[in-house]
Amino acid sequence: LSDLLTECENATVGDIVFLIDGSTSIEDKSFQEVRTFLSNVIRGLDIGPNKVRVGLAQFSDDTYQEFLLNEHMNKQSLLNAVRQVPHRKGGTLTGQALEFLLEEYFTKQAGSRADERVPQIAVVITDGDSSDDVSEPARKLRNHGVLLFSIGVGQINQEELNKIASVPRFPALRLQTKAPDSVKHNECFSNVADIVFIVDESGSIKEANFQLMRTFLSSIISGLEVGLARVRLGIVTYNEMQTAQLYLNTFQTKTDILQLINFMPYSGGGTNTGAALDFTLKNIFNEKRGSRKGVQKVAVVVTDGKSQDSVVVPAATLRRAGVTVYAVGIKDANEAELREMATSPPEKHVFIVDSFTQLKSLEQTLQKSIRNEHKQQLIECKQKKSAFDKKGILFLKWLQRH
Repeated sequence: LSDLLTECENATVGDIVFLIDGSTSIEDKSFQEVRTFLSNVIRGLDIGPNKVRVGLAQFSDDTYQEFLLNEHMNKQSLLNAVRQVPHRKGGTLTGQALEFLLEEYFTKQAGSRADERVPQIAVVITDGDSSDDVSEPARKLRNHGVLLFSIGVGQINQEELNKIASVPRFPALRLQTKAPDSVKHNECFSNVADIVFIVDESGSIKEANFQLMRTFLSSIISGLEVGLARVRLGIVTYNEMQTAQLYLNTFQTKTDILQLINFMPYSGGGTNTGAALDFTLKNIFNEKRGSRKGVQKVAVVVTDGKSQDSVVVPAATLRRAGVTVYAVGIKDANEAELREMATSPPEKHVFIVDSFTQLKSLEQTLQKSIRNEHKQQLIECKQKKSAFDKKGILFLKWLQRH
């Protein structure tokens, strides 16, 4: 991949205008993927007033002039501008947007060098059916000497993309029907996670056993790379109520967290595990409380008995939110309930011991399981990121050959 990127450093001279679909049907995470794609392409171009110039427009019900061909004449300025492009949202008037490009972008005043015989290129990135006709505006652009690419993202209308494009079918880009899942800013982080321990402090546990649970947590945490830029930790204790002992953005040094655990109070009471799961999702896995988009999220439930409320819906909601759930059962814990809470397969996410003293035997096993889960997610992230990056590289190599 790096060799291909090196080959792209000398991309051809040209005036390239990207027209991106900002309609409501484009999800925010997909719009971020489009920003990332643009950045990848720009990094491979030789940007300059006498080399490659780049413009950007966005469309929905209206067409928005994000920046013209003569506004950003160096690579860093362009990348900064792309990063700040807002997601406008609205309908999908692609034909109107194509007309806008012809009138506002491919003109000498806007920085077009058509009169110097510099190639004029428009790249349309859209996800679906236009509410207006695209054929005539696309024909006008082609007649004006503009080479048109169409790139489909999401649920595409292939026939419409074909009407827009003036180049032979380029399946590596045009048939990309879904932007890949990614972590924040399309980066794949190692040794980074948001981990929350959900700890039962009900009356059946007793103070002496709760101290063994404190020791268990401390041992697990001692083996993690803790820090605001690495592993962030949260702790919720619960009985019939829930208490946030630690948010993901407070006390993020290992020493402070271990000290907090050592003095964590034990209250006794009932066992509302379902409510604790719901509380954790709403109040801990929350951006305001330090939860990070795109970072692996893990919840570890430690309990000794059957919940007095249902865990089914709260656990499913937590998992759907992208949280990997581990369930640790002690003594009289209900195995069926633990399996209901945990991420599938239960063989990797449910751990049961016969007594509190046996928690120590789980420490390394649980640490290893969390690390392996993270490694797998990291591999998948890198594969998806590589696949999406290759779209930009293939586009650049096509430009070089033509």
